[in-house]
Amino acid sequence: MLKIYGIALSRAFRVLWMANELGIRYEHIPIAFEGEKPQCKEPSYLELNPNGRVPSIDDDGFVMWESAAINLYLAEKYKSPLYPATPQGRGTMLQWAFFVANDVEPAVISLFRHRFYYPPEKRDEGIARQSETTLKAKLDILEGQLNRTSYFGGETWNMADFMVASVLYTIPIRMKFDLTHWPKVRSWLMKSIDRPAALAARKLREPALQ
Repeated sequence: MLKIYGIALSRAFRVLWMANELGIRYEHIPIAFEGEKPQCKEPSYLELNPNGRVPSIDDDGFVMWESAAINLYLAEKYKSPLYPATPQGRGTMLQWAFFVANDVEPAVISLFRHRFYYPPEKRDEGIARQSETTLKAKLDILEGQLNRTSYFGGETWNMADFMVASVLYTIPIRMKFDLTHWPKVRSWLMKSIDRPAALAARKLREPALQ
């Protein structure tokens, strides 16, 4: 059975969502990453993931880490209908997966830390503003794509959309970031995170949904 390590209030959420999309049985092991002695730094966990971060998976003895890689692996292995069937489709999927990981997520994380997460004395508003400017520029790119195609995967919601939505999820939900200026992104994202598989994973981290 697939084992998913990491609390839902981490990137493990993305893997839980993917497992729900696949409809496969799994065991969720909520390894914490915060506190004075985070569980992800314990020797037993470091044997799974020497990087000491979550999530990790153990898929019938096959161990791997890094949430984006995990989800692409799971979608292909378990033959998800979301996984593109053509080289062009897979190329588009990887394009958006790398874009959201390299260009969007760093700005999201930086903005979140300096506006919400860090204690007030450690926040830097200059960094927050620069991160917000960067994020808005990347949202412009996403909005432009959705003006041309219904989904990032083309005419159907697929793994390209999953990879983008799983990163953007925190923006309207946890950060309350106003997406009014990106109406296509806002509509697409809310529909994405309201998918049954996403809602099942969200219930593990959003008390209001329980």
